[in-house]
Amino acid sequence: MSTNVFVKSGRVVDILAPTVAATVTGSWMFKDAPKSSLQVVATAAATVVFDVSNDGINALDTTLGTVTLAAAGSDGFTTDAPWKYIRARVTANSGTVSVLICN
Repeated sequence: MSTNVFVKSGRVVDILAPTVAATVTGSWMFKDAPKSSLQVVATAAATVVFDVSNDGINALDTTLGTVTLAAAGSDGFTTDAPWKYIRARVTANSGTVSVLICN
């Protein structure tokens, strides 16, 4: 049996709070744990890119993922990424968008 134990908090945070109605780049948010789920909820078509960082200042040359919605709805993904900071960049938006992280 492994001696490593991982406990998730289950805390849900809107990392673009308040909900945005434009194309914006959110602030860096410290991830509590590597395992996280990300969900984008939009009232119309939207694209959200997730940037990652090790220092909360400089984005890495890679993105964690992208969620593209062709119409109102929600979509997301889970990750086991080791990076400690994450931010959401809304690159296309024709309604309002909120981005939730559970970690």
